[in-house]
Amino acid sequence: MKKKIKILFLGNSLTYVNFLPLAVKKFFRKAGIDAETVMITQGGKCLDWHLTHRDTEFNVKYGGYDYVVLQGKATGFDPDSFVDAGTKIINDMIKPAGSVPVLYLAWSLRGESEKQPVMTGAYKKLSDATGALLAPAGEVWQRALRLRPAPDIYMPDGNHPTPAGTYLCAATIFYTVTGRRTALPVSERGGIFEEYGLDAATARKINALALSESARFPV
Repeated sequence: MKKKIKILFLGNSLTYVNFLPLAVKKFFRKAGIDAETVMITQGGKCLDWHLTHRDTEFNVKYGGYDYVVLQGKATGFDPDSFVDAGTKIINDMIKPAGSVPVLYLAWSLRGESEKQPVMTGAYKKLSDATGALLAPAGEVWQRALRLRPAPDIYMPDGNHPTPAGTYLCAATIFYTVTGRRTALPVSERGGIFEEYGLDAATARKINALALSESARFPV
């Protein structure tokens, strides 16, 4: 993998809360890779909004990005609209620009885990149809909720990520993009995890989950 890459994030508040692109940048830096990260986000919007947004089109086509990360919404998720808009963005914008599309799988609202398979299925369908990488953060999220003790990854609204949730998503995107099959070492002190409110033991568990789930969704 190149030692310097450029990543564009297209999404909504699940991307801009806690500045996910910055967390991803920190993971790459720890691996010795300089990742320049840029985001275009709008709260409550899905890919159909990005499909017609001029800033999105211009940046994707002319920004010189190595990777473009796409993320849909959790509230009111429409699988068909997501797949249709995502297919057009990937085939008409991202691929002609020479960038690699990455799907950042979101998670269901708190207490609605039964809706995760629908969301995961839509992202998997889009990945299969376009060859986009699939970063299964939502699947890692559901497994992390079953840890004991479980990390505090939901904000009080039951939708947005806490800093710990953002760490989980960043780890998943990092392992998906790099294709690593070994987890980054997590020291007892001074790691990225401390900035996101986690202890070393929980951070190791999250890294292990992110690594294993990323390996389950190869393109």
